[in-house]
Amino acid sequence: MTKLEEQYHQIVENFPEISPINNSISHLRIPIKKEVFLDLKYKNYPKEPKAKLIKGNQIFNLRRMISSLRDWDKRSPLSMVELIKEIFLLIKSVELNQILIKREFLEGLIGMCQSGHPHKLTGLLSVNKGIVSEFILPSRACTVAEKDFEIFRPSCSIPLDFSYEGTFISRPSGELSINENLSKIFKKRRFTMLLAYPYIDLSCIRCYDSLGNNLELIVMD
Repeated sequence: MTKLEEQYHQIVENFPEISPINNSISHLRIPIKKEVFLDLKYKNYPKEPKAKLIKGNQIFNLRRMISSLRDWDKRSPLSMVELIKEIFLLIKSVELNQILIKREFLEGLIGMCQSGHPHKLTGLLSVNKGIVSEFILPSRACTVAEKDFEIFRPSCSIPLDFSYEGTFISRPSGELSINENLSKIFKKRRFTMLLAYPYIDLSCIRCYDSLGNNLELIVMD
């Protein structure tokens, strides 16, 4: 059995609703919901596959959104089944207005805010396989913004890494309500997490999407 055949049979076992395109075992379409499909090509596996969401005439390339695609390594490739599961996890969390985060990571983030109090902390949050699990905390000089709605000074060098989809901001005042300046910050990333004093539990945390809508924070063990 070839590598392509092996991947195909694993996919069929886990996702029997697939439809091969032009009878190809390496170009598949998987229904997500009505009129929305996942288009997956892996002809050159273990090289990086191509994954797109298709809705009518709209096509969305998933490479920037899926960490396994961004970090693909043909020397230790992820199976197509695991890749599909990661894509489904992201779609589900977006549909349910959820942000998934590792418990240990969240506890570390809360502890850092406690240690830094009464100073305000800001940084970027990275999403790996659909779960928030890493942050960048720039130097203090970078976070002394020139304008209230800036997280970092424009002159600072911040890594151009699309996995950093979120922003976190500590609120030493204990205030979790949003204002005009925060709304401008929200628009810069897919989501923003506010952590308010006294930084003790989930009641001190609130997440918002880029439009300022509330997102549910789901803690993963």
